[in-house]
Amino acid sequence: MVDWHVHDKTYRMLDMDLEFQAKSPFRVGAGKAVSPISPASLQILRISMNDRSVPYIPGSSLKGLFRSCSEFIAKLKGLKVCMTGEECGSQLSEQLKEVFKERRFEDLKSLLKEKLCIICKLYGAGGYASHVAIHDAYPIGVVPINVKVGIAIDRRSGSVKNLYTLEFVPPGVRFRGKLTLTNAPNYALGLVSYVLEMVNAGIARIGGFKSRGFGVFDVKPVKVEGYVLSDGSLRDLKEVEVFEALDEYDVDVEVSDVKNDPLKFISKFKVAWDNYVSKVSRS
Repeated sequence: MVDWHVHDKTYRMLDMDLEFQAKSPFRVGAGKAVSPISPASLQILRISMNDRSVPYIPGSSLKGLFRSCSEFIAKLKGLKVCMTGEECGSQLSEQLKEVFKERRFEDLKSLLKEKLCIICKLYGAGGYASHVAIHDAYPIGVVPINVKVGIAIDRRSGSVKNLYTLEFVPPGVRFRGKLTLTNAPNYALGLVSYVLEMVNAGIARIGGFKSRGFGVFDVKPVKVEGYVLSDGSLRDLKEVEVFEALDEYDVDVEVSDVKNDPLKFISKFKVAWDNYVSKVSRS
């Protein structure tokens, strides 16, 4: 068993390429900044790539989605987790300063292990770095941008307040992003698998105007690369037959038969998350 939650050693690092395909209209708003690119009053967020201005999905939006889904799944299983890292961060702040100042590193490990909830251990909290990094997702191919007219209604009178024009990306457009997991135990990979299922079911959506039917996506892993500490040395993922348990709540997961299928690979780890929930519930 190892102290994976402490960022002092590398036990494993996985890069998972994710493909997002819009099943409904989608938009991430650019705020109130007005660009000469479009006359629309509500424009979408763009980035300049290869001399073109294209829409994209910010990694910060995706990480927020993954974290909120993970919180939902954990709470659904009866686990005690805090929201957005505030509770764990506020509890640890002063204690971390003290143990750092006095260089009590064993106490530091104990604090992180015992005081952080599982969501903060994975996604970070105040003064504690994340084990999960989610990169921006960029479009695959040419992306059409459509415009529709919307009507703002006065809630008190029920009358038309004003008209506005809204930019959006139509269904069918695909984006490619990346999820990087550093020192994540097997049950964390299982949790990610459940998050993907939640997004694919349309329960969790991406971008704005969700209540108007926007933001439904299919997401699937299309490539998994990385290296894993096994038998005392870091080995390429292709050479690894079993992902060994990292702590007392974890279990070994055999991956020899699914390494060439990213979707089946990540699904294999669900059993580790289910086992984690069972053990924590009994403790």
